[in-house]
Amino acid sequence: MTTGIKRQAVLIVLLLLLLLTPDLKAGMVIRPGFKLGGGVSTIFGQDTYEQKWQPSFQAGVFFELSVWNRLAVAAELNFVRKGSVYRLDSDGLEYRERYFFDYLEVPVLAKYYLARLKEIDLYFYAGPSVALNLKARLRVSFNDLEETVEVDNLKGTDLLLNGGAGAEVNLKPGKLIVEARYSHGLQSVATEPEADIRNKSLLFLAGFKF
Repeated sequence: MTTGIKRQAVLIVLLLLLLLTPDLKAGMVIRPGFKLGGGVSTIFGQDTYEQKWQPSFQAGVFFELSVWNRLAVAAELNFVRKGSVYRLDSDGLEYRERYFFDYLEVPVLAKYYLARLKEIDLYFYAGPSVALNLKARLRVSFNDLEETVEVDNLKGTDLLLNGGAGAEVNLKPGKLIVEARYSHGLQSVATEPEADIRNKSLLFLAGFKF
């Protein structure tokens, strides 16, 4: 892990601990919740070739700290599956490579509420995340033959920038959450110094804030 990534990981952990401190300031409220959903992901960069989007999913928990009437900060802990697919069809034969990357991801997000209505709150958010590489696999298929191998030339961590928008529906006592999120890799995940391979994903999430 590089020095820069270590510093960012420490910063995110400190912010997470800050959010979990119950007596930060009178009037501030911390609310837990969970979110899960799916979408698509792929890899991109100068050293990728004709990679396509493939299904992706995410599940996790979060803690949200209300800083002001329209401003909040949220820390999340998510399991995320990403990857990509490459296909080649020739003379009725199909060759396919599918990458599966499993990450434990910790985003810290600044959240701004555009409107806080009686029943629905609309918001957008953005922030960085550090992801820990749990497992990476490559599944190669050719007609009826299939083989899966471990991918060992990926870094142990990834750094991403997240942005999205959503809505909260007041159900009393909690709130139903629906949102869309785009994540964009800020660094190459390949171990080769000159290689440029990065992750990106588009997810649609649903959850509940208590």
